[in-house]
Amino acid sequence: MATICTSCGISIPSSLNIYKCRQCINHFVCQLCAAKDHHRAGVALHTFDEVFLKDIQSINDANTYTTSESVDFLSQRQTKTLSNVLSIFNNEGYLYSLLGYCYHCYSIIVTDKEPSFQCQQCPNFFEVCIQCITLMDTRHSSTHTFLKQSLSYWKNMAHNMYHLDIICDGCSRIGFNGKRYQCEECSPNYDLCENCFGKVHTHHKLKYIQNPLLHSLNQETLSRRTLALAERNGKNNRNRRDSLTGWTKSDAELVIQQAKQEKDNYNNRLQRIRAQNSADHTEYTRHLQNTVADNYQQFNWNYMSLW
Repeated sequence: MATICTSCGISIPSSLNIYKCRQCINHFVCQLCAAKDHHRAGVALHTFDEVFLKDIQSINDANTYTTSESVDFLSQRQTKTLSNVLSIFNNEGYLYSLLGYCYHCYSIIVTDKEPSFQCQQCPNFFEVCIQCITLMDTRHSSTHTFLKQSLSYWKNMAHNMYHLDIICDGCSRIGFNGKRYQCEECSPNYDLCENCFGKVHTHHKLKYIQNPLLHSLNQETLSRRTLALAERNGKNNRNRRDSLTGWTKSDAELVIQQAKQEKDNYNNRLQRIRAQNSADHTEYTRHLQNTVADNYQQFNWNYMSLW
């Protein structure tokens, strides 16, 4: 069976290397496209490994088996929600919202679209969906309590993540929050915030760029779900693939490391920006105080010279 490059759409000849995405189930690119950036929305979103033709069939066989097998705790709601997209990584919930997952049925929770409940006593952020919360009276500790955050709480949390060091070329705002869009035709970069998108630069096509912190948090959630399923259904099989992400246990462990590094980079940069802003504010205040003092002295001298 021929392997199709999902970037250029051409069957990959045996003379070229093939690269498989760790995050997507059936995302292969040829050697020519692997060196380009147009096959992905952002370099940080996908990780590619070189594979060989003999490995492709075993990968497809594993995906077919995993997709068709019955996962004990995966709800029908989850299947219906995600069946109309090629990959979870193209789903609007993954791209725009904070994801969670139910610790009981393992279904994905788009936190600003559907209610979720967080245990206030469990240290590992034990969370359940609205279908499973009624079961917690008997399936969870009776001394534990659950908190239901509003949908707007999660929506604001995702919206208030900053695009650090990015300048909107429409309004010149630096480090804006909300959605970010980037022109696919301008070089080196042309970025717009969500307020300017659709109002300026409408003659070119723009693509959505996911916030790196949102990306790392959702990656971590999906990988922890993959590990939980591996522990539940096949802890001794490191090659078993999660039907939702296409990840093995080893993949998920690596994704968690990458997500942690991405979060650390974001937080470290944010702290440096805040420290610089604080220093700039202190210098501005000192300059303002000196200016006021100088003006007062000049005024006092002018006033005294009148006598």
